[in-house]
Amino acid sequence: METRITSTQNEFVKIAKSLKTKKGRKEHGAFLVEGEKCVRELITHMPDSLSSLIISGEGHADMEKRARNMGRRVYRVDERVMDAISDCKTPQSIAAVALMPYHAEISDGFIVALDSVQDPQNVGTIIRTADAAGCAGVVLSEESADCFSPKAVRASMGSLFHLPVLYENIVLFATRLLARGYRVACADINGTEDFSFEAQRTCLVIGNEARGMSREMLDICTDRIRIPMYGQAESLNAAVAAGILIYKIRS
Repeated sequence: METRITSTQNEFVKIAKSLKTKKGRKEHGAFLVEGEKCVRELITHMPDSLSSLIISGEGHADMEKRARNMGRRVYRVDERVMDAISDCKTPQSIAAVALMPYHAEISDGFIVALDSVQDPQNVGTIIRTADAAGCAGVVLSEESADCFSPKAVRASMGSLFHLPVLYENIVLFATRLLARGYRVACADINGTEDFSFEAQRTCLVIGNEARGMSREMLDICTDRIRIPMYGQAESLNAAVAAGILIYKIRS
């Protein structure tokens, strides 16, 4: 079914716009997906979460057809309406409203956990890296940035739809992993640079960009690890550090 929208005051447009905020996402149980790459990954890998498709201009016939075949509504909107909906300065001509997915607890494989990582772009980039490295999933503390925010979704480049990503009390989560024989390795400036783990039985924890790891996590982790610094910089961006450590453990 297709609906044409020309007004920014349309009720659906108001709902779509609200999804740029955490309050709106919580209220509607949905989030905004922007750009051809991310929308295509959503439709391909998590089709049940697709609620509706939003298109301005021409193109995207294949995704429009798939959405229709699934019985989803397609909204054709003017460019100014897409501008109002979009979180981007230069919106692409396609977006989607997706329902929040449900994932069961991640209990096996190489796991990445984020302890109060605040930057949504870091969160999305780490999810993308974890996906590329074949991780079993990403677990975020309740204090971490929202992985369903537009910036995090874009930074994940569709990886958000490839692997389980969920929010937990990560101290309790890590405690459950420890009881099953996991190593819980925390990135810490005072950690060792010499480490080797069995990836499939390891949970790597990345801490807050400014404060680092919480005391609670440091108290229960089995290992504290760090990346060697050869220049004058004291630390690396959280997403960069996560990428290096993920692949070091994976290798």
